[in-house]
Amino acid sequence: MARFPAFSSAGAATPASIFARLREHLARFQASGGGDVIPLQIGDTYLPPAARLDEVTWTEMPPSELYAYGSPNGWAPLVDAIAAKAQRRNGIDAGAGGVQVTCGATHALSCAVAALLDPGDELILMTPYWPLIRGIALGRNVVPVEVPYGDAAALARAITPRTAGIYYATPNNPDGAMLDAGALAAVVDLAVQRDLWIFADEVYEDYVYDGAHLSAAALPGGAARTVTVFSFAKSFAQAGLRVGYALGPEPVIATIKKLVNHSVYNVPVAMQRAAHAALLADRSAFLDGALARYRAARDRARTRLAAPTTLPPGGAYLWLDLRPWSPDGDCMSLLERFAARGVLIAPGNAFGSTHGAFARLCFTGVPPDRLDEGIDRINAVLAG
Repeated sequence: MARFPAFSSAGAATPASIFARLREHLARFQASGGGDVIPLQIGDTYLPPAARLDEVTWTEMPPSELYAYGSPNGWAPLVDAIAAKAQRRNGIDAGAGGVQVTCGATHALSCAVAALLDPGDELILMTPYWPLIRGIALGRNVVPVEVPYGDAAALARAITPRTAGIYYATPNNPDGAMLDAGALAAVVDLAVQRDLWIFADEVYEDYVYDGAHLSAAALPGGAARTVTVFSFAKSFAQAGLRVGYALGPEPVIATIKKLVNHSVYNVPVAMQRAAHAALLADRSAFLDGALARYRAARDRARTRLAAPTTLPPGGAYLWLDLRPWSPDGDCMSLLERFAARGVLIAPGNAFGSTHGAFARLCFTGVPPDRLDEGIDRINAVLAG
């Protein structure tokens, strides 16, 4: 049938990214002469990266290894280094055939959903969830289903004949919650019983302040049905390089590779080399220092904030409970008042349908003095 000028159903259903909208909001604020803005809305870091582009010895590399098309599944030295890290750090014996390098974890999850789910399938999202996963599902005509984070009973009740997968993040974005061994085992057991795929978002694996990070793919029954994604953006402060990766069973990774090949062909080799340098550098030198700074920022921000918030065991965010200032269950007008004072945070309704009176604040994106100033501006608005 003729389609012009209509859009596809998936294209029309996919929401604009909350992060893109917030960036546009910031640009308008600055263009209008809004003055000093403190961006606490995006999950980034003020720390210099573990390895920089200007530190890579580009001149020693043959042009054929730098400017020619690369391997669709990833630059071989990086793939091998990731496979070794996965076994050592995560207990996942993926091997090189179980690794796919992608343009960030977003690309990894997008290709994984496309590889494993069909239009009309249901994907359970542990909520509050990372907002882009919902758009990824809708962009494939997959139906997102919300379940409270870590609630095994609710998860079991939500499974229907159309359910094909379960998505979760640990540590979670936006609230820093984590799934312990028992909770992960419950997810794996349900997936085994009901023949489901597991999409495990572990991009904040290196930023755990209380407890220990665990991977479902390392548990009995987990490896055969889990795609686990990671990001150099979060672990090594290389967000702009857009390098991430997926681990999974070799047949699954082979299918994801086809989708990577048909979307970006290959991740830019130069960016992969910088990621490789970060992975091979002294991990503890960067990660231990970053972890200490982030923990201090978490503790300081929570103590300073007037709004209620829990102390997250991992991640980069505080999940603000703004219900006392949002009698209608929607804090957007309050966030607009924060913005008018020059501080941006992310609205909770982007992270799940029942979280309109909550908001996410990133405590890793700006230096301590700027974080203090941003929180003081928020507190001034809350004080009325």
